[in-house]
Amino acid sequence: MTAAARRLPVAWDGHPVEWGEFTADPFVCQINADGTSEPVPLDMCWHCGVRAERATAEGRVVIPNWPYRLVLRRCTRCGHDRVRNPLTGQEWDLDESDYGPDGSWEDAS
Repeated sequence: MTAAARRLPVAWDGHPVEWGEFTADPFVCQINADGTSEPVPLDMCWHCGVRAERATAEGRVVIPNWPYRLVLRRCTRCGHDRVRNPLTGQEWDLDESDYGPDGSWEDAS
């Protein structure tokens, strides 16, 4: 399954989300002191614990007169999503309830 094949939350705290296209996270190389380069190891997935590539999609939450942006990172191995609000730095791990017809709501617990 490709990163884009899995659904995205349709709403965030009751407001519709307009998602952009998925893009692959950049491949990073390290330049050594001797001028050679080598790939930097991939980070471990926060959910499945395996080193895997990530894909990123940006979302705009549609709230009149209040711009709100989300950045979703998806593990390309297990498909788990983590969403970040770049303005506040808050992050959320999504679960199945976040993909329903009402979208994602902050957990009140």
